[in-house]
Amino acid sequence: MKTYNINNASQNPLIPINQVMNTTINSNPIPLQDTYIFSIQIVFTGTPTGSFKLQESCDPVSLATATGLQTGLPTRWTDIANSSFTVSAAGNVGWNFQFPGYNWVRIVYTDSSSGSSTAVITSTTFNGKAS
Repeated sequence: MKTYNINNASQNPLIPINQVMNTTINSNPIPLQDTYIFSIQIVFTGTPTGSFKLQESCDPVSLATATGLQTGLPTRWTDIANSSFTVSAAGNVGWNFQFPGYNWVRIVYTDSSSGSSTAVITSTTFNGKAS
């Protein structure tokens, strides 16, 4: 079993620390090959006005080419049912999934404040277990 963690200190964090929540934010995509369980937590301060949700993609994680393995990022995203959280005060949100059948996951924050929110994402963490 392999356990892995992506957080603010990672080389490629999900969402950069101190990201102001006054626009739509798409996290970096997370490849899930061989992952059988994962959890995501986001912590934020201030008074956000918006919602978080998760999206999945079945785009390939890597493609074999004549010159070797080529890694591509997903371009087709679908909302994960029942993954939406509306937020209006400082706090945190989290998700826990078992046996995902998709290849990628990402976090989407949609701002409803018309750009006036001063709330800030202070921490994002992804934990996964893979075979």
